[in-house]
Amino acid sequence: MRRAAVLVGAGLLLAGLACGLGPRQVAGPRPPEPELDAAARAEIRALRDRLAEGDLRARRELGMTLMWLTLSGHLSLQAEAETTLEAALRADPGDKVLARALGRFYNMRTVAGDVSKAREQVWAYDLLLGPAAADPDGLTHRGFVAWTFARMGQALVHVQSRRLGRALRVVHDLERALQRRTAKQPGNVELRALAGNFALFFAGNLPAGKRRRTREAAEHFTYVRQHWDELRAGAKDPVHCPNTYENFMFELAEARLALGERAEAAEIYRELATPRAPAPPAREQIAQVAAGRLSQLDDLAGDLRLMPPWPSDADNCVVCHASRARVSLRTLHRAP
Repeated sequence: MRRAAVLVGAGLLLAGLACGLGPRQVAGPRPPEPELDAAARAEIRALRDRLAEGDLRARRELGMTLMWLTLSGHLSLQAEAETTLEAALRADPGDKVLARALGRFYNMRTVAGDVSKAREQVWAYDLLLGPAAADPDGLTHRGFVAWTFARMGQALVHVQSRRLGRALRVVHDLERALQRRTAKQPGNVELRALAGNFALFFAGNLPAGKRRRTREAAEHFTYVRQHWDELRAGAKDPVHCPNTYENFMFELAEARLALGERAEAAEIYRELATPRAPAPPAREQIAQVAAGRLSQLDDLAGDLRLMPPWPSDADNCVVCHASRARVSLRTLHRAP
């Protein structure tokens, strides 16, 4: 019976990760990318020239520059950013900062259902963590965050190879490690946000345990809401992360609505419907969607198809960082 249960669970994981992992597709084109400003174009051109002339240090600088521009909404630069960062890391595998940046950058593919770089993500995090990855409970906070993404990458590698039982075990081990860590450090706001985001991701992409994971996510993000001022400054940097608060609070509101908690969801939607000034385009979009949700509370209450919250494609990584770009509405779940 136990083996049968494992095989059933593995089959569910395959259905969720291999078939259902991709974004919720809704008809409509992506919004146009904002034009690169003159300073960015000049910086990229200068770095490419330096690299062509043999200045290998320019490769790392170029990769990091392209990465941040991609995260801010210039998705046409994503492939070049990846290949440039990969070449830089192969040239200097001891560069921990670069390994961390590249490993996390691959999340843009993971959230969109693209597992083509899963092995490369595991490679980057192996270089970052080394043997310390064998003991996640002994890692520093930053090390543990990296470990969680590394394990997600490893689960996807197993799915690619149809090692379904192994993939299922990796996911369960990851969730248990997050539970242990948050139980020991319940006041770590960034850790609660991490655990909440994983819970939302799995709630939306795995066929079983949706309500339980949505409840866990709501509890984590409620704590984040209550202790926002304690969040690490870099996670809410007004230049690199201008919309983190709105993104996290929209996720919380969607989780509350999916659980059927209309009043709790409405309170957050009302707050988001009046955006903080000055409001970047992505923040204005969140405000518009939140205002629309207020008229759909009865239609959507208890609808677990709200999970994972919009945006659940590559724009899931862009929405926090976008200062000039708009994000796609293709994965927004709408009322019937």
